Amino acid sequence: MQKDLPACSKRRVRLWRQPRLHRRRQKYSSAVLRFVARLKNTLGSIAREKTRLLKQGIVHVRERRYMLGTGIKNRVVKHVKTAAAAAACQGGKAAAKTAVYGRKAFCYGASKLQSLALLCRQAFKAAVKQSRVAGGKVVCFLKTLDKRAKFATLSALLVLAVLNYYNYYTYINSFTYVVYLDGEEIGYVAAEELVEDFMAELHAETAAKLGYDVGTRQKITVAYELRKGAVEDEEQVKSILRERIDFNRYAYMLVINNRPALAVSSLEEYERIIDGLKKSYVCEAENKVIQSVCLTDTVEARLVLLEREKLYSAEEALQILKNGTSRREIYLVSRGDTLWSIAERNNLTLSEIQEANPHLTEVDRLMPGDEISLVVPNPLVGVAVTEEVEAEEAIKFETAYKDDASLYKGQQRIIQLGKNGRKKVIYLLTLKNGREIGRKVLSETVIEEPRQQIVARGTKPLPEGTIVGTGRFMWPVAGGGRITSRYGYRWGRFHYGLDIGAPAGTAVVAADGGTVIQSGWMGRYGLLVTIDHHNGYVTKYAHNSSNLVTVGQKVQKGQQIARVGSTGNSTGPHLHFEVIKNGKNVDPLSYL
Repeated sequence: MQKDLPACSKRRVRLWRQPRLHRRRQKYSSAVLRFVARLKNTLGSIAREKTRLLKQGIVHVRERRYMLGTGIKNRVVKHVKTAAAAAACQGGKAAAKTAVYGRKAFCYGASKLQSLALLCRQAFKAAVKQSRVAGGKVVCFLKTLDKRAKFATLSALLVLAVLNYYNYYTYINSFTYVVYLDGEEIGYVAAEELVEDFMAELHAETAAKLGYDVGTRQKITVAYELRKGAVEDEEQVKSILRERIDFNRYAYMLVINNRPALAVSSLEEYERIIDGLKKSYVCEAENKVIQSVCLTDTVEARLVLLEREKLYSAEEALQILKNGTSRREIYLVSRGDTLWSIAERNNLTLSEIQEANPHLTEVDRLMPGDEISLVVPNPLVGVAVTEEVEAEEAIKFETAYKDDASLYKGQQRIIQLGKNGRKKVIYLLTLKNGREIGRKVLSETVIEEPRQQIVARGTKPLPEGTIVGTGRFMWPVAGGGRITSRYGYRWGRFHYGLDIGAPAGTAVVAADGGTVIQSGWMGRYGLLVTIDHHNGYVTKYAHNSSNLVTVGQKVQKGQQIARVGSTGNSTGPHLHFEVIKNGKNVDPLSYL
């Protein structure tokens, strides 16, 4: 049996144990402080990683509940609970507290993205591992502490957790929706849908007020960004948008060959314009069959927002596409007016007048009160019309010559009068904006054969003094004049001469020397002078206001024989000049 030690001995034992216990307390106090520091660093790493992910747009805190499914969340929570239980068993109360705090911290972000959940899981494992290292020491230490020391240690851990949670909560709630107008920040709202709904409402309100669809070129964007201390004010944002948004009208721009031309209000107007443009170049007639009508330029309608562009009506747009301008200038015909005088008075040529008024033909006579357009068209869009035209044409008779010794050289006498035949011809005509650009004969059917003309040609030598032409012709109008119509097809029929416009009364001269064989009125020619040049050439001078020579008179080259006028079928004062070679008309410009 052990003997009791004396009191002095017991006192000596307690005094011997106190330094050792003090050393143990110091040792375990240092371990707790290291554990707390490591726990703080771990939580700080988690917070910094979440901040980095937030800045990269990977995590959207406000929408964390909708990004991952319930399964992912449950798996993370289960893993955290298991780790917390293991830590509690191995590391004691301090490790359990750490695990519970970790569960709260990681579950807060587990409903966001799988990548963040995995990051949290790894971070928690690191925290638990650290707690395991210090857990045993902490438990041993806590057993040696009194209640006051235990309470102080656990309070420090709790305060640290609360501070970290508060900082994290404050950071998350600093994000808000920022509204930008053309790159300028104008305010903050609680949700992106508020701006979208307001803009839809404002658009509908403006469209109903104006009566047509509208839109804006201004750019409105909503971004979820960090704004500390920002105050969300929905009404202020709406007020700014209502004040600064400019709505423009939606319309359809007519684009010709990729170049904007003019704008109309609707697709229906565009279709009316194209249909009217095609119809304006189609002339219905009994002898015509329209094969096709198409545009030779690319025309399309594009939906655009109008700013300063003018909106045209269908009628104005059609006028611009046909003439190149919306300007209209009409001349009212008075008594005594002719196309030539109207053209001269308005600084235009006769061909320009006829181009501006395609309804006029060479046989038209102007009447007082008629309207003449003075705007020469310059169409913006080409319209090609293909049509079959049936026409009845003359078959020119041929002339046969027989020598007659009783006639002087250069003289002729008709033995048998020739007669033109008739034929039915079907042409395929191609017209562009009313002008003929192509003609193809599809078929010809002879109705009546022509009858040959037989002419006696003199072989008797000419008496002395007879003027024989040189075969080279001079310009028949003194002072020049200007060509108003050439030799060839014109308005669907053949023009056998050259028209030279000049003021009434201008001198008409003989193109070459010869003998006058005709002088007087000749139907559609009006007053006509015909000269035989005794070398196979005959020239005609028509529409004169007066003739100055008589039949049988010999004239020299350049001698005045008449004055310019507008007699017969004429649209204005001009000279109609023909050259006939061996009985056949030829192009006068080839001999002048």
